[in-house]
Amino acid sequence: MKDFFVHHVARRLSLPFVIVICLLPAAAGTARASKNAPVEVGFVGTPPPGFQNVLLNVQAVRINSNGKAGPGSGRWQTIPTPPGIGGNDQRAELQIDLNASQNIPQLFNTADVRPDTYRVAEILLDPTNPGFLIPTCPQSPPVGVRADGCIDYPITLNNGNVITVVSTGSGGLVAPSNGTLGQLLLQVKMVVNQAPTTFGGAYLVTVTINTVPNATAPNSALGIVTGSVTVKPGTGSGSTGKTRKLAVTAEAIGTNTSVATAPVKNGQYTLFLPAAGGPAPPGFGTQYDLAVAGGDNTYAAERLLPLYPGQPVSNAPNFTVTGSQTLGDVTGQVTDSCTGRPIVGATLQLLIPPNSNNGASCLQNPEQCVAVASAYTDNAGDFPLPGTVTIPAAFDNVPTLPKSGAYVMEVTAPGYDNLVIQAAPSSSTGKKNGGKCTLSNTSTDFVMCNLAMTTGYITGSIPIIPPNSGQSTLVEVLAEDSGTNTIEGALPMPVNVMSSAPGTFSFTLNVPTMPFPRTFDLFATTIDQYQGKSDPYPGHTVAVLSGVTGPLSACGTATATFPDDQEIDCVGHGSMTGVVSNPNLGTSVVLSKDNVQLMSSIVQNQMPNPSASNNYSFCVPADTYQVQREQLPTPDPDVTPTAMPTSSPDGDAMTVTIPPAPVFNGPAPTPSATPTGGPTPTATATGGPTPTATGTPNVTCPTTCTNPDGSCPATCNNAIAPQL
Repeated sequence: MKDFFVHHVARRLSLPFVIVICLLPAAAGTARASKNAPVEVGFVGTPPPGFQNVLLNVQAVRINSNGKAGPGSGRWQTIPTPPGIGGNDQRAELQIDLNASQNIPQLFNTADVRPDTYRVAEILLDPTNPGFLIPTCPQSPPVGVRADGCIDYPITLNNGNVITVVSTGSGGLVAPSNGTLGQLLLQVKMVVNQAPTTFGGAYLVTVTINTVPNATAPNSALGIVTGSVTVKPGTGSGSTGKTRKLAVTAEAIGTNTSVATAPVKNGQYTLFLPAAGGPAPPGFGTQYDLAVAGGDNTYAAERLLPLYPGQPVSNAPNFTVTGSQTLGDVTGQVTDSCTGRPIVGATLQLLIPPNSNNGASCLQNPEQCVAVASAYTDNAGDFPLPGTVTIPAAFDNVPTLPKSGAYVMEVTAPGYDNLVIQAAPSSSTGKKNGGKCTLSNTSTDFVMCNLAMTTGYITGSIPIIPPNSGQSTLVEVLAEDSGTNTIEGALPMPVNVMSSAPGTFSFTLNVPTMPFPRTFDLFATTIDQYQGKSDPYPGHTVAVLSGVTGPLSACGTATATFPDDQEIDCVGHGSMTGVVSNPNLGTSVVLSKDNVQLMSSIVQNQMPNPSASNNYSFCVPADTYQVQREQLPTPDPDVTPTAMPTSSPDGDAMTVTIPPAPVFNGPAPTPSATPTGGPTPTATATGGPTPTATGTPNVTCPTTCTNPDGSCPATCNNAIAPQL
């Protein structure tokens, strides 16, 4: 559920499912500084069936020109994890999900290597923690089965943590040359050899890799964006210090989410980008923004036509920027306008119109513009976060504009109203309080960039069955725009409900206020543990409340009292699986409870994959839900979008009930009542046995929660949903 309710709230939140590519290789590291043949590595997953998540912890990819090279060969070239991801040393790792990369590849990183023809590639997995499997619940499990669903199971590798592929062909696996990007796309396949026999035991698996043949051929996986960047002479003072290198960054459309970055070399750039295909050309297509930044040059941006597998984008832009610009910085602080406290983790973005829509007003319509520089606030609310010795912060390398011109800057933070203002960089860098800002989108007065964001509050109470004596339950409460999957606010710290609780707990939640009045859907979920470690999916019911009118003024408060039928109770894990008919890569499935959207699922293993299954799955507590097919509009290959597309319902919602798990040492739990309101159900599916009590003595509950009578849920049930 939003990666179980952990959701990044930023500009234009609801990324089209087909565009979320998972990675930020924008600041890609080099294998060695003296080498200049870049290689981009990506993964396509082939997971075993029946799992909610198939996760591998990748530490690095190595390549060698000698197909028989041993581990100690001095000719290995390493493509590491991107800087700042998964750690900051040689043990840094990136977790990939083979389920999520079945149809659109997940990029890993780009790094410079020695120009050569490489014949062997290795994936290095974490030797002590190579990955996890999270299975869906078994279908009709007998009581006492020692393997639950929707929990982390470690994996043991049948063939070691170094996974190798060798090419004997004349062209090798990849042959990068000076200044020319080489592309290595690896198909990662996992096969389960043996399932665990105990709760939390390890799956024995075999992981193999192979190259994706013709990775840039039609109906494969990647599209190509190539063009030029011409630098005209400028009249400014130019740079006197360290600058970011001139590069072109591809971003998920309408966001600052970097997918890949290409340096500009000899006035040219080339990007290989994940592209959504389909059973018939040209396929579905994926949409990107391009941002040009770096050196002492002006910014440039473009919004692209749809990109298709194996094809160059038809409007790949040739940019012109002006060099020798005076660089400045934009610094300041972001605080809460009601309390004055600093806002931690706020996102700030400098926006410019794309060339294809250069008349767009970024101040009035920021969604039509492209982010060319981003910054974030620290624990004191100060921005930007510092850069590195070699890569300055983007807000420390901002080209000043003629006649004291200003950029549009958008500031976002969960629970706060977006702030869209103007920002003018200083004429020097490295100084505190550099740059000037307006304090609202209508102001023309430029002052120090000490920015205050408006917010309001929703306060209320939620019924809960208190945990057993000596135990506690953590509960997170979230607010989303009514009728959407867009999270707008969440508790910064979950509520800790003790066993002495009176059967309810209270919360106060920050939410945006404008435009008045805003309406929110609220839901509350527990953060559970399973056998002493964090549980990826909770075993308590999810409490929901739809249509809550938010505060009617900045710093105002609205109330929300959850009804008794939304009591949070220990019911154990559950899962739901289903099939979607004739999907494309813009199809998803949204799961709701009582008109409140909780999560969405991609449709796995679609065409052009062999043996397409069109499956989806959810790990959710036992309860009654609605599932709804959602569809992004198919992009027009000849129309450049002005903003990010949004999905809409496709067909009728279906109601699905996941039966509660059987229980150890106590009476059978009572299934949740069928909700009133919400979409009219058109079909109902149930699965698993009717819960029955067991007299099993001296059982240590393996599950995520325990009932007041000492019982606990046993192995969970899976419900099969109707075809959507």
